[in-house]
Amino acid sequence: MHLKKYRQGFSASFKGWGERSWKGLILVGALSAGLSGCFSGGETEPNEPLAQPLNSPSRLENQQTNVEITVPAEWISAGSDLRGSADIYASYPARDLYASVLSESDTTLEQFSLEDNADKYRWLIEEELDAYNGSTKTTLNQVDGLPAVQYEIRGQVDGTDVVYLHTTVRGEDSYYQVVGWTTADRYAENKDTLQTVIQSFEGT
Repeated sequence: MHLKKYRQGFSASFKGWGERSWKGLILVGALSAGLSGCFSGGETEPNEPLAQPLNSPSRLENQQTNVEITVPAEWISAGSDLRGSADIYASYPARDLYASVLSESDTTLEQFSLEDNADKYRWLIEEELDAYNGSTKTTLNQVDGLPAVQYEIRGQVDGTDVVYLHTTVRGEDSYYQVVGWTTADRYAENKDTLQTVIQSFEGT
C-alpha cells in the first residue's frame, strides 16, 4: 500500500479509535521532542536526578510491558521519571547515540498489516520532524523471532540532520517501536551499534 493511500485510510479509521490509540501519536511526538533536547544541548531540570553511565553491557527491562534491550557500557538508562511515555530509553550522549522502545496494544492495529502500521509510524515521525528527507527500507525482517520491518529515516531537528533506524515489531498482542537514532554526520560510525541494540530487543 502506498504511503499516501495508507494515510487516507488511517485518518479515516483513526476517528473510531479509543484513548489507548492516542498513545501511538503521543509516543512518536515525545520521541522527536527528545531529539530536540538531545541535539540542541538542552539543560537538565534542576530537580531531575542524574543517571550514571553503566559500567558494563547491561540488559534494560521494563517489567510492566515485558520488553528488554541490551546496551553497551557507558550508556545511560533513563528512569521512569525521565523517559516519559517510552517503555525504555537509553543514551550515550558523548557519541550522539540514543535508543528507545515504545509499545502499543490496541485491537485497531490488527486491522492493518505489519507494513501498514510501520507506514503509520513513519508518517507520524515525518510530521514531527522540522524537515523530512526521505526513508529507505532495510533488509531486516525479524527481531527476537518476531516479524519486523525497519526503515532508515532521515530528517532535521532544530537545524541538526538526524537519522533514525526505526523498527516496527509485531508481537502476539502488541506492536513495538524499537528505535535507534543519531546525528547524520555520525551515522556511519554509529549504525552497527544501533543495529546491535535494536536486534537485542526481546518482547512478547
